[in-house]
Amino acid sequence: MFQNPLRAGAKDAGSPNPARRRLTALALAVATVGPWAHAPARAEAFPTHPLRMIVAYAPGGATDIVGRMFAQEMSETLGQTVVLENRAGGGTLVGTESVKRSAPDGYTLLFGTNAFVITPLLHDTKTYDPLTDFQPVGQTTVQSLGILVTPGLKIRTVKDFIAYAKANPGKVNFASSGNGSAQHLAGEAFAKAAGIEMVHVPYKGTGPAMADLLAGRVDVMFSSLVGNMEHVTEGRLNLIATTGLKRSPATPEVPTVDESGLKGFQAETWQAVMAPAGTPAAVVERLNAALVQAGKSPKIVQTLAAQGMEVRISSPAELRELLARDTKQYQTLLKQAKNTLQ
Repeated sequence: MFQNPLRAGAKDAGSPNPARRRLTALALAVATVGPWAHAPARAEAFPTHPLRMIVAYAPGGATDIVGRMFAQEMSETLGQTVVLENRAGGGTLVGTESVKRSAPDGYTLLFGTNAFVITPLLHDTKTYDPLTDFQPVGQTTVQSLGILVTPGLKIRTVKDFIAYAKANPGKVNFASSGNGSAQHLAGEAFAKAAGIEMVHVPYKGTGPAMADLLAGRVDVMFSSLVGNMEHVTEGRLNLIATTGLKRSPATPEVPTVDESGLKGFQAETWQAVMAPAGTPAAVVERLNAALVQAGKSPKIVQTLAAQGMEVRISSPAELRELLARDTKQYQTLLKQAKNTLQ
């Protein structure tokens, strides 16, 4: 279809119109490369306008606070503002499903937690599928929970707590931010591992649950240390253990549940960034690179470490593996906890 460029060049050597020869060569080059030549340029240009990062919780909570820190750092790397938007409601369904319905162009993201995996498992009717309706971008943090006990019980260790619960079967209660929350399932897992009975008291959020724990109206709570360290240091709550396999950097003097006798016990929460399914690979790669850079920020690392949270940036593939693994684990825990769900 096209002439051999070398032969064409020889034929045109004596042409009186060199400008025409240059235009012909340019047209040939464009036709040969094809329209897909513009695709890499579009990927490299991303982003060209501000992005939205959806948090499916009300302002002021741990996820909101951490999400804003990452949004700010990512803004500097991407060269465009990442605006954090709170869309609470429906047990995280409102915010999460709004991202699912968004265009898969990388401009609308979800800053999610374990609830991203748990919430669909709580509904009989189909909501969303964490593995098929979303494209993982990367994990950002991981955190062990603290076992916080009201001082009125005068309990200082896991061993003492288990002994008290066994001596008072069915009388010990634990608060959580809601049925099926990571806090609830951590408590259920602990009760099973320890061979004790505890009554679950669900609340509509961490705030009211913590208020009742501080007032002594409930006995214990498995909760994030973010925002609660002041209660511990000032003696309003007793922190008897943390739930990771290694001690929390914020409380190196506090043993883990594993160290306290329940070998292998682990309950951690995480935060991560997801995009709608179908987001181009080049865009996901760019977003993940921004996360990696944000994870190197001394401000983020040091601030979160002081609250017992570890910055842990993963690849999209590693996050997908985490989502699949947690889905299976939470399915098992929810079956065990079905009698406590109200």
